[in-house]
Amino acid sequence: MPRLFSHSLTICTCLLLNYDLHIVAADGTGEPAPACPAPKLQQTDWRSVEIPSIGVRLKMPKRYAEKHWAVKLGSPIVASYQAGHLESFTLEVLPSNGGSSEQQKIAPQSDYQGYTECTEAISGHHAVIQSFRGGGVIILGDVRFPPFAINAVLELTLSRFLRFDAATATRAAQEDLLAVIRSLEFTR
Repeated sequence: MPRLFSHSLTICTCLLLNYDLHIVAADGTGEPAPACPAPKLQQTDWRSVEIPSIGVRLKMPKRYAEKHWAVKLGSPIVASYQAGHLESFTLEVLPSNGGSSEQQKIAPQSDYQGYTECTEAISGHHAVIQSFRGGGVIILGDVRFPPFAINAVLELTLSRFLRFDAATATRAAQEDLLAVIRSLEFTR
């Protein structure tokens, strides 16, 4: 089955020419949030979104809106959300090669900074969560820096897994996304 995205392509590589750097509170120097423990965030004003095609419900900050792609290759089971140009996440159901979620996770690359990973159960499904900076570059005028990234893999069945890929320009938004993945509830 062709994949709509690969991790290296979904990590935010943003080119925003003539963008007012004062509008974006981007963080070019901060450390990434650790994969575990889960960040303790107030989520009372977040909204709940059900994604029937994937069979999940999750909570997210209201600033996120679904991203609809004009072109899709094959018949992917995927949903993408973004908040502006510098925050995005994608959920995608993929076939398993028969391995565990440990074998489905992305391999750490040489440009990953502050890499951490952990395993935990999310709604009864084994998950591997990875947090780091890297996997691309954010370009804001003359300023370039690696995105804050998250990758998580959850076992759905022996033949399918759910991948969560996210990238953003700030640690605070990365912490939000670490909480989003942990809010997953399976509806089927």
